[in-house]
Amino acid sequence: MIETAIVVCPRGELPEAAMLGRRVAGLGLLTRALLTARHAGIERLLVVASPAQQCELRRQVAIDRCLDGHVQWVDGVSEIVPPAGCSTVMVPSVILQADALRAWRVRADTADGVAIPAGVEVGPWAVPSALVGACVAAAREGLAGLERFHQMLRSQARARAVPWEGAAPQVVRSARDVPGVVQRMLRTQRSAEDGPIVDRFVNRTISERITRVAVRGPVTPNQVTVASLLTGLLGAWLLAHASFAASVSGLVLFQFSVVLDHVDGEIARLKFQFSRLGKWLDNVSDHVVDLAVIACVAWRVAVAEEAWSVLPLGIAAAAGVTGSFAVVFWWSLAERHTSGNEKARRGAETLGSMANRDGFCLALWATLLVGRPAWFLWTLAIGSNVYWVVWLAVCSLPARGETRRTSTAAACGPGPHRVSTGSGEAEADAHKPD
Repeated sequence: MIETAIVVCPRGELPEAAMLGRRVAGLGLLTRALLTARHAGIERLLVVASPAQQCELRRQVAIDRCLDGHVQWVDGVSEIVPPAGCSTVMVPSVILQADALRAWRVRADTADGVAIPAGVEVGPWAVPSALVGACVAAAREGLAGLERFHQMLRSQARARAVPWEGAAPQVVRSARDVPGVVQRMLRTQRSAEDGPIVDRFVNRTISERITRVAVRGPVTPNQVTVASLLTGLLGAWLLAHASFAASVSGLVLFQFSVVLDHVDGEIARLKFQFSRLGKWLDNVSDHVVDLAVIACVAWRVAVAEEAWSVLPLGIAAAAGVTGSFAVVFWWSLAERHTSGNEKARRGAETLGSMANRDGFCLALWATLLVGRPAWFLWTLAIGSNVYWVVWLAVCSLPARGETRRTSTAAACGPGPHRVSTGSGEAEADAHKPD
């Protein structure tokens, strides 16, 4: 397994060197490259930069506590002592996805010669120790130097293309490239579990615009999660009032809280700000908002119809939403959905693919706008309870010893919504900041 990443900064006189201090989606290019390598499971990080470059870049990197004790600085090829086997050689101007890099380096470790991602000529590279010096020297000449080095290796049949799966590497050659790169990075934050209507055309469209601005400042994912919670609770309170104006205002605020719930996850993934606290805060706050909406709608129906017998219906809806949340969140903590049980794993994947925010949001908007809030409670009381019962029947529960944090959060049922990755993307380790 490749355990060393060598991040090579271009020589100071090259135009590319001016981009090293450029912040892209809230992080400097060098800091982003190092954090990507760390989250890909690489423990030893070497940065090759001239003494003049190191003076500024050390301050940039020192801001992130996750890199403390993991970065070694060298100012020339002669100072590098490559380990046996292969090292990953990277350049800061090529932005990678950590999960994709993690999977690729496993495949690249078995390749002969120098391994490069298929279709990408400028990195990352898996380089055997005998060629590390030559590859680093080429990388010091910038992207053009790496391209020449690649052509030489290809002419000597020493380069091997290894398939790259996941988000494609993004190359930042100049300041003009940054807006397009950030937009493509945000698009990779979209999940296959997003709803095909509301999530795709409303929630993500708005959240990406907010995130582009938010990542430039000191806003943290947990702060956005709290804002989402407060906005959702205010919206729920307005939904308890029967007037049309209160209904529309409450619906808009609730929908905005869902948008913010996407924003916290986008910021967390773009800036590597994961934590256990964030994971729990994000998922619990979402569920609290859902329960508040149900309670306020039930109250509204009971008061308007003077029929307090509707409260058991509200309780059934809340119980179904809570059951769906509890069952699927427990599964989200299981390692790869208990890969040893193929039937349960496939069942969880199938049911999880049905989970998105569209059902909850569309039912809420449609029933309140036509003045039939009781229909919303009936939809949840039936749908969410059927969902968690079917989930248990098909998948049961993983054994307690199997519940571990995973790299992706599982999905929740059609009643509430999927268990959100949010600011607590389960990829996080305990030492990462909140």
